[in-house]
Amino acid sequence: MKEQVKMTKFLIALFLVAGSTAIAQTLNDALKLTTNEQFESADVAFKALLQSQPNSGDYYFYYGENYFKNDNMEMANAMYQKGADVNPTNPLPYVGLGKVQWYKDKSSDAKAYFFKATTLGAEKNATVFMKIAEAYIFAPTKNLSDAFILLAKATKLEPKNPEGFILTGDAFLEQNKGTEAVTNYEKAGALDPKSPRALLKQGQVWNRAKNYQLAIDTYKKAKLIDSTFAPAYREMAEIYHRAGQDKVAYAQYKRYLQLNNDCGARARSAGFALESKFYKECVADSKEAQKCDANNIYLYRYLAYAQYETADYPAGLENSNTFFSKAPADKIIGLDYEYRAKLLSKTAKDSLAILDFKKAMELQPDKIELNGDLANAYIKMKKYPEAIAAYKMKMEKGKPNANDYFGLTRAYYFSKDFINADSAAVQIIKAQPELPLGYLWRAKINVQVDVNNAKWLAKPYYELYLTKVKPEETEKNKKDLIDTYNYLAAHYAEKKDCPNVKLYMQKVLELDPANAQAKKVLAGLKC
Repeated sequence: MKEQVKMTKFLIALFLVAGSTAIAQTLNDALKLTTNEQFESADVAFKALLQSQPNSGDYYFYYGENYFKNDNMEMANAMYQKGADVNPTNPLPYVGLGKVQWYKDKSSDAKAYFFKATTLGAEKNATVFMKIAEAYIFAPTKNLSDAFILLAKATKLEPKNPEGFILTGDAFLEQNKGTEAVTNYEKAGALDPKSPRALLKQGQVWNRAKNYQLAIDTYKKAKLIDSTFAPAYREMAEIYHRAGQDKVAYAQYKRYLQLNNDCGARARSAGFALESKFYKECVADSKEAQKCDANNIYLYRYLAYAQYETADYPAGLENSNTFFSKAPADKIIGLDYEYRAKLLSKTAKDSLAILDFKKAMELQPDKIELNGDLANAYIKMKKYPEAIAAYKMKMEKGKPNANDYFGLTRAYYFSKDFINADSAAVQIIKAQPELPLGYLWRAKINVQVDVNNAKWLAKPYYELYLTKVKPEETEKNKKDLIDTYNYLAAHYAEKKDCPNVKLYMQKVLELDPANAQAKKVLAGLKC
């Protein structure tokens, strides 16, 4: 019986130890989530902790820290205050309250809270010293001299705590003393080799020194220690972006976003996606970012650009107009006018598009290609002389291509200047002899020149056109192919060449089985 009692007591003790260890591990996990910038997941973890211990000042303090590091000072302050209310003898919540005041430049109020925290800690709480020092180091208004004094006390009390050396390194880094900063980060890394934070901090030193390759190598080492360490991916994305390697940068941000849905990260990711020409991803990232920050004007810019590139023109125009309505005048650039002009043109608002194209060209005089966009808008408005002038301007300032000659061909054609239209179409063929377009337009032009088919001038060009259309391009050229077959059938009908008339009418029916004219012609043939 005694043995059973002893065993029962042993098991109870064992479960109690296991339970307290589990709670401690959960706190450590929550802190790690905050460190990894996984703020939403940390929020869930802290709520669970407070359900188990609703009067824990420590839990409320670190919960407040999670909000603070996610740029929500109001909620952070609320958590610090709650911690002080439920556990008034715990010094940490007062550190948090003091930090909020320090960030608000209310130094007297801040120091009063800090004094209360150090008094409650009996001047022997290393964490209190470190957290006050942290505020002095990272706030806009710094107090590095006091930070060093506090950190010296903290490392003396807890010489094996890596956090004291990391913060000491941070203080040196704020003084631009990179060597001293790295020395302290290395000490922290030696004390906790399984933590990637010390390596991340070293990478920041190399980043600040513009030694990007060494910074990247250091961040890679941090990821080897912990592949879920989100800040390493963010830092690498920033460096690759700075180096102009946006595709690599966006890939790093994608991984970062898997670990952290922070609002600012979403917005930056949207910018990376746009620069990397990942337009669908840019739209998705921008919309996600807007859920938590609808006042970020640049998200409207990103959406306007990306929605144009993904052919969502009405939505793109709406976002472009919103951007123009919200952005200060000095933040609007030539590209904003360019994209709005393109969106206006795609939504049949060409008179407004022309105004924006002109403004975009004024702000971006080197973008000669905008003359082509301007000309297309003029064509849609049937302002052909203006379109011709715009195309000529583009050709004079840049190197003409097949698209330029095609635009010029159309402008002359609709102006009924068929001689110049044909000359421009000849240039399409010279620029790209395998492109069907030039032959098709020479055929169309010659149909107008030889309107009564006295000489059948279009015939050789239609025949050449047929040789250039690839089988896989049949569907998109369907209408022009039917016109071609009808023209050639009419030619052979005049020549009384029944087999060829039948051949081309059958080709029409292959493309348009319900074509009444082709059926009627075939029914009347006697060959």
